[in-house]
Amino acid sequence: MGCAASTQGVQTQYGLVQVQSSGTRPTPSSHAHQSQQQQQVRPVPGPGPGPQDGSLATAPLVRSLVSLHRDSLALEKDEQGYHLTFRFGALTAGTATASFVVSGGDEATDGAGLVAPIGVQASTECRFEAGTGQTQTGRLFLCSDLAASLQGLAGDKSKHHAMLDLRADDSDPKAVTAQRSFLKLSADGNGEVQVEKQLVQCGVLVRQLDALYGTMPNPRAGNSEADGGDCVICLSNPREVAILHCRHVCLCLTCAQITSSTWSFQCPVCRGRVAAMVGLKDA
Repeated sequence: MGCAASTQGVQTQYGLVQVQSSGTRPTPSSHAHQSQQQQQVRPVPGPGPGPQDGSLATAPLVRSLVSLHRDSLALEKDEQGYHLTFRFGALTAGTATASFVVSGGDEATDGAGLVAPIGVQASTECRFEAGTGQTQTGRLFLCSDLAASLQGLAGDKSKHHAMLDLRADDSDPKAVTAQRSFLKLSADGNGEVQVEKQLVQCGVLVRQLDALYGTMPNPRAGNSEADGGDCVICLSNPREVAILHCRHVCLCLTCAQITSSTWSFQCPVCRGRVAAMVGLKDA
């Protein structure tokens, strides 16, 4: 049980703040498979009209001090019981906490930070150190009998199977200092772990975290070949713009600003309606 650092892979420590738009959320006809995903913070929409259809807005980079690798989550069983294993990035020291059978704690707030759960059956934690340029690993105990513990929870939407908190010691108000993931576990103990919902805390604000389909380049990392992939229109510039609501990252800034194009109102990947486009702004 504990956390350790390794040099296997490096995850970008930046997130994208989504600009929310008005209108109903359409259902895309299909999603093209993407091998990589980047995540974005989803603010609570404010009053007033949002951007017009096909409009391009920019959103600032938000530095993330902790970042979970979603696809690394798994269950391991030994003589003690079941453990949650995971990989993550951390730019500063902090604490990882795994809670089992959790009620509450999944609210987005504007001034209270991450809210403590109403009820937790059991929890374990471990300390981690800053690991710039490294991927760290964690292994935290959940329970001795998974099937018995999860019995009766099917269909109970008020409880989550597990919750994983990554909290940085740093209190930088302009950075993401905590990430909370709500997890669904496979009752048969086959090791599968599904992320149901994620929240991040920046200052005292808490927002939901959503995945982008595709990868945006990190402007602070300098020029890098194949960083983020090619724009699906010009096939030369890096992908820098996400389309809402389908969340496909597929256009460069130049192509996204061609208002007479078909992709100004229809996503070139899934053909879904374009409600707005969001590009990164190095803040």
